[in-house]
Amino acid sequence: MQQRASIALSDLVEHLQVSRPTVHRIANRLEQEGFLYRDPATRQYFLGDFFANLSSGVGAHDRLRNLCAEPIRRLSAEVGDTVYLIVRVGDDGRCIVCNESASPVRIVTVTVGAQRPLGVGGGGLAILAALPPSEQDAIIKRNRIRYGLFSNVDERQLHGAVAAAIRQGYAVNDVHQALGVKTVSHVLRNAAGEPIAALSVSSLSQRIDGCLPRVLRPLKKAVVAIEAALADV
Repeated sequence: MQQRASIALSDLVEHLQVSRPTVHRIANRLEQEGFLYRDPATRQYFLGDFFANLSSGVGAHDRLRNLCAEPIRRLSAEVGDTVYLIVRVGDDGRCIVCNESASPVRIVTVTVGAQRPLGVGGGGLAILAALPPSEQDAIIKRNRIRYGLFSNVDERQLHGAVAAAIRQGYAVNDVHQALGVKTVSHVLRNAAGEPIAALSVSSLSQRIDGCLPRVLRPLKKAVVAIEAALADV
């Protein structure tokens, strides 16, 4: 598989001469580690961002970046804050876009390329909350040791945050509580309804507290625009 090439699971089975369940299990594991990327729409496998980053080539998520570019630009301009695009990579969320606004106060909480366990950060929390409960539990269990490396959140608190995000329909995360920074995030679904990414807006807490609609309305508008574009692909 070259960087731009893709392959179907059935072709992998044929080439490897191994049973389909075994190939599927191995491919899923490679996807979790970032070595493979499965396009949710076509079900085709590509070399993952791990190799794209090594070669400085075209990443597997470029199509999503392109679809999101204009809605993200408009969203950032309207709210006057930094907007992130976080994609699901196995049990993790990876930042692939950080669009800073022209505001004098610029909030950058995560850099492009950074990868953290799902549940850490607003985008990862929004994606995790959109998954089936059994999958949520499995991901949290697999990541339980890693959470301490990224935050002080334990499993009980994370389950509470997930429940709140489900109830609200969006995730609000105190990114750096001591510094007064918050992130508001909304999941992005593909045409099949699968949660594949999330849009996040980071701002000073005082700009969000008591004025959440200022962020939520344009955020949801951007989500609708991107999901419509994904449905047309």
